Amino acid sequence: MEKRLIIILLMPFLLFWHWFEPAAKKNRDGIKAFQGEKYQEALEQFLSARGIKPGLPELKSNTAASLYQMKKYQEALEEFSKIDPEKAHIPKADFYYNVGNSFFRLNKFDKALKSYKKSLVLNSRDMNAKKNFELTLKKMEEQKKKQKQDKNKDKDKKKDKQKDQQKQQQKKEKKHQNVMQYLNQNEKKQMKKKKRKIGIARKEKDW
Repeated sequence: MEKRLIIILLMPFLLFWHWFEPAAKKNRDGIKAFQGEKYQEALEQFLSARGIKPGLPELKSNTAASLYQMKKYQEALEEFSKIDPEKAHIPKADFYYNVGNSFFRLNKFDKALKSYKKSLVLNSRDMNAKKNFELTLKKMEEQKKKQKQDKNKDKDKKKDKQKDQQKQQQKKEKKHQNVMQYLNQNEKKQMKKKKRKIGIARKEKDW
């Protein structure tokens, strides 16, 4: 993917906030931590701000950005799904780009592709979105190829297993045949012995 993994949409202040408000301060502290790549600390600040000012889409966006940078892509995606980009004052093209990146990181390439497409419809000049769109197509092709190879491998394994089972069955049958042959030969020998015993003439005594 592009080095610009996600567009950071952290706002230094939110509309109608006073600089001295506790939530605004925590948001600023979160931004500062984020810019210093202290994403865990940034996340804690944003969550703390949300505790004071719940429901603000801007803080949800900041939370999602922090989770993404912490490689918690599923959680980031869940946060993105709660955001209305218009209410959060986020350009929709950037929003769908971020969502696409989250899906991409989760190897959900079909959904990533849809998100990048939405982003490009809104901003066709975004080269990062174009490159990620193309990369996603490539990944989808690779995924299909791998699935096909895995399917063929499974078939080969099945065939090998069947061959092994057939060989084992043949061995068992051969073993049974040998046992039966031995028993038959033994029975024949026993029958011959009996016949010999029956066929011996007894000598009469001369009186």
